[in-house]
Amino acid sequence: MSAIMNFESTVYVNEQLNRLMVNTAQELAHRSIKACAEHYNFDAEEALRFLGLENVKLARTRPVDPSGKPKKEKVVIARPAFPMPYNGEFNDACCFALRQNSGLYTQCQAVRKNGDFCKQCQVLADKTEGVPEYGTIQMRQAVGIFEYTDPKGRKPVAYTKVMKKYKIDQEKVLDEAGKYNININVEHFAVAEVDSKRGRPSSQKEKVPKEAKGSKGRPKKAKKVLQIEGDDDDLFASLVADANSNSGEEAVIAPKKKGKSDEEKEAERLQKEAEKAEKEVKRLKEKEEREAKLALEKLEREHKKQLEDEARAAKKKAEEEEKAAKKAALELAKAEKEAKLAAEKAEKEAAKANKSKKPAAAAAPAKEPEVEEEPDVVKKIEFEGKKYLKSKKSGIIYDYTEYVKNSEQVMVGKWNESKNKIDFNNSGEESEEEYDM
Repeated sequence: MSAIMNFESTVYVNEQLNRLMVNTAQELAHRSIKACAEHYNFDAEEALRFLGLENVKLARTRPVDPSGKPKKEKVVIARPAFPMPYNGEFNDACCFALRQNSGLYTQCQAVRKNGDFCKQCQVLADKTEGVPEYGTIQMRQAVGIFEYTDPKGRKPVAYTKVMKKYKIDQEKVLDEAGKYNININVEHFAVAEVDSKRGRPSSQKEKVPKEAKGSKGRPKKAKKVLQIEGDDDDLFASLVADANSNSGEEAVIAPKKKGKSDEEKEAERLQKEAEKAEKEVKRLKEKEEREAKLALEKLEREHKKQLEDEARAAKKKAEEEEKAAKKAALELAKAEKEAKLAAEKAEKEAAKANKSKKPAAAAAPAKEPEVEEEPDVVKKIEFEGKKYLKSKKSGIIYDYTEYVKNSEQVMVGKWNESKNKIDFNNSGEESEEEYDM
């Protein structure tokens, strides 16, 4: 075990898978940059050149433990590109349980520490009364290579069926087995597919072909196979086989384990960054839509408020104009009333003045009682756009403005009934007596 743990492990990644990861990373980066370019209005090609994303390389680095503690070296086991059949081999250092392995029922390659099984197989065995679901390697060794039946009565599938599934031929199987120093029983290439149902086997004798000859030349040096504590996953082996089915390059892939490789982590990181960029673009777009909607609503509210303010201002102005009109009407009525009172007072004073100017009688045999003269009543008239005071009794015309402002009875003429107009004085100084004559 110590020799295995101190051995420097190396992972060989299929070049096709390497190119796929690089292309995926470039595609995600390009999509992210172009999405940001469309949103923020900059040149995507220039940004790609500036960031150096035209030439992306897959960097292989070892993770550093932030605690500073020396990290335990992980041992990676080299495995064939596709499943290999059971040929009677047995590894005492590995788990004794059998794995389904595409129906071939081969020994679990996980290193056992305490007991006969690895941790995972032990859990499964505890659920089936201490015997793994597919049995143990000892159970398979107890019978022939092609005669094993698991605890549930199932038989391993013929290797020819697996070869058909992975689209490989006998030459490719032997070539891959030679890389790992595995001796393939040639009968695996002749045994027909076995029906898993119970029943009498066919009595027809199957032909056994001649042993295949090895390839000419110096045999290839087999790679050293290491054991690792972990699980043998059939699905992972299938994916690896599909990736290498059209490639003649050497591929040694590590089995599925708890930790992820640096390439997988980098691919996941790029995927997350692309998804994050897409979410950010979507978030910014939604933010812009919300802001535009809010701005439009604000503009509508401001316009509505402006209309309401204008309506209130117009209403207030109309009310003020109406109030001013009412006030003007009241003032006019008051002025007219005052003018009327003034005119009445002027008539009274005029009548009194006329009475005082008359000559006294020579002698009167007897003093007659004095009769009070009826006061002269005037009314306000308007002639040729100007206001005047007209006596109802004599038709004398007084200046309205002089009477209102200065209480002066200024006679300007007399009303002509026949012509329906004012006959103005020439000198403006004629007395009332002239009009009484």
